[in-house]
Order: sequence, then structure tokens, then C-alpha cells
Amino acid sequence: MPPDSFRTGLAELFDLAASGRLKVAVGGRFPLHEASEAHRLLEERRATGKVVLLP
Repeated sequence: MPPDSFRTGLAELFDLAASGRLKVAVGGRFPLHEASEAHRLLEERRATGKVVLLP
């Protein structure tokens, strides 16, 4: 994909996210000090959706 097409697609993706029309399934939120548990969840394939690490 040429760089201009990539930029256009990425801009559209961010617009969808900013408008709330793009829904992302979050399977878990973990404080950074529990990152090992978040990784374990991923390694064991128990995560449904994205796993988010929080500062």
C-alpha cells in the first residue's frame, strides 16, 4: 500500500475512533505493576478483546 493510501486509511480509522463509531472490545485492564498477569492472560489465550496496561 503506498504511503498516501496508508495515511488516508489511518486518518479514517482515527476519525471513526474519535467519533465513537469504532468499538474496541477490551478484555482486561491491568495496572502496569500487574503486567505479568496481563501477559499470562494472553499466553493462555484467555483474553477476549484487547488487553490494556494502565500507568
